[in-house]
Amino acid sequence: MKVYLDKWKQHVRAKAVVYVGVLGFLLLAANVLVTAFFSPGAYVLLSVLIQFVTGFMIALCLRHLRLKRRSQDEKSEQLAFLAYHDTLTGLPNRRLFDDRLERALLHAKRNEQLTAVMFLDMDRFKEVNDSLGHAYGDRLIRLAAERLLGCLRGSDTVFRQGGDEFAILLESFAKPEDVRFVAARIQSALEEPFILGGKPVSITASMGIALYPLDGTVAEQLLEHADEAMYKAKKRGSNQFQFYASEIDAMVKSKAHLESELRQALEHEQFELLYQPQYAITNQQLIGMEASLHWSKADSGAATYGGCPKAAEEMGFMVPIGKWAVRTACQQLRVWRERGFPSLRMTIAITASQFRDDQFIEEIAVVLKETDIEPDLIELDLTESITSSNVQEASERLILLKKIGVRIAMDDLCTGLFTRSGLEGMPLDSVKLDSALVRDLVDDDENQLLAAAIIRMAHRLGLNLIAKGVETKEQLEYLRFLQCTEVQGELFSNPLNPDQFLSLLTDKFKMG
Repeated sequence: MKVYLDKWKQHVRAKAVVYVGVLGFLLLAANVLVTAFFSPGAYVLLSVLIQFVTGFMIALCLRHLRLKRRSQDEKSEQLAFLAYHDTLTGLPNRRLFDDRLERALLHAKRNEQLTAVMFLDMDRFKEVNDSLGHAYGDRLIRLAAERLLGCLRGSDTVFRQGGDEFAILLESFAKPEDVRFVAARIQSALEEPFILGGKPVSITASMGIALYPLDGTVAEQLLEHADEAMYKAKKRGSNQFQFYASEIDAMVKSKAHLESELRQALEHEQFELLYQPQYAITNQQLIGMEASLHWSKADSGAATYGGCPKAAEEMGFMVPIGKWAVRTACQQLRVWRERGFPSLRMTIAITASQFRDDQFIEEIAVVLKETDIEPDLIELDLTESITSSNVQEASERLILLKKIGVRIAMDDLCTGLFTRSGLEGMPLDSVKLDSALVRDLVDDDENQLLAAAIIRMAHRLGLNLIAKGVETKEQLEYLRFLQCTEVQGELFSNPLNPDQFLSLLTDKFKMG
């Protein structure tokens, strides 16, 4: 009987317009009959009654059909959701996760990107489950799932493998360190105590990570290797994560250690500026200095040189470190001036992240005003790669810097594409010959041709020429022959700390 009733309801919904038309026709016929057999007064009353009852019944039928349809749609949606999601957490289940993983691998292959699979197992979950009961254990899993979702991007996927285990899919990233950031974020999120039954409960998690295509090219391989890595992490103790490939794990953890050291160095002011003298090539008169960033490690007392700015730039520390460097260099210049020494030009290297920072130009202006340093005594040293990615945008920012009054130098021209049109579009004051070009200048014909071309172009544009890394008299003589204007390097002096540079100033200008 129920089957026939359901079929009749489906038939009524499909033919609703027809039935409404039939009812309308019957209503019209009833009105005609009433008009023919009843007086006008009675006709009006009876007609209104018939239309009201008929309309009310139609409305009830339509409402019932609409509610029935909505209920069926909700049940269908619920069944569809349960088919692809975990009933406890609402997260995608294995079926949906596998589908997304396959699509992610195809996308990664097509775009030559990395994809990661993470296996996560909560530490000490069994203790919580046994001591507080399964109801609180289930609540802990739901809360942990919410925190996991908060650590991921919208394109990433997390599913509950079963019990207290989760699998996470991270799509489209550039380098393994990006996955480390996510793992560290998850660790931090799960370390925050959960409130269960009014009491704080703390847990941690062990995670294993497999990368496509480094640890496997198919879904099964990645899942298996992530699981193996997770068990390796558990053997090392709680709250650990492990990459499947040992060399990647070592590399990522080494960078994590370096990042921690850089953060501590910034907090404890372990950085210092050294100053390398710059001389006019004609009479070897001291005309300025280049400030370079150095890092004195507190644990060893050793100084880290050229790699410090590069590592800090890659890890996102160069903007705050660069602010400190600019301010420190300007303050040091003021100290020397207050000691009575002539005003010399200070060259300060600027990284890409500093140059792109929205507050950079304003901060330069503020520091110059606070230290009372003439803007034309500060020369900002930018590499060609910083400006070559977006020439128009770089030119606009350089024009704003020139309005402040600072000088602009372009560095590393020997490693980039050197074009007259590129330089003519930039408001520059100086160009620098990189030390890699100067090193083999005397014996390398190609270096000689490139150096000569850069110098001729700089002279045409009225730019100052500074050669870095001059180590021998032969290099100096060849640069003089090419009509380079300024030099710096070991032939004259290594970078000096402030006290050493003060001694140099005293000797050069016979003061003190």
